[in-house]
Amino acid sequence: MVAKLRPYRRPAIILAITAIGAAAIFLGRPAIAEAAAVDGETEFVLNTFAFLIWGALVMWMCAGFTMLESGSVRTKNASMICLKNIGIYSIAGLAYFVIGYNLMYVDVVGDFIGSFNLL
Repeated sequence: MVAKLRPYRRPAIILAITAIGAAAIFLGRPAIAEAAAVDGETEFVLNTFAFLIWGALVMWMCAGFTMLESGSVRTKNASMICLKNIGIYSIAGLAYFVIGYNLMYVDVVGDFIGSFNLL
């Protein structure tokens, strides 16, 4: 058993030394967020852009789960699995449009969590 693992010993040691060196370099510096302050408008734009990118990744994740589920059933049921996932994602998107956006982006004026002024 040990003889089979012997070829992997040198790459593992090199990887460990590289990881320790990278940690020593990057963890020894102050955080990027501490280095410079950003004004409110730029912060809002960057947060919205990050939210857009993460949302796109979640959409691809949903497509991946659809492919996983379609591959787990018989061929005749694959179209129904795809239809089910499209329906669930559509309902979730509409629920976010009606409820979630108001809770996330409308200014809090005397309310606990957002308001529903867009309804």
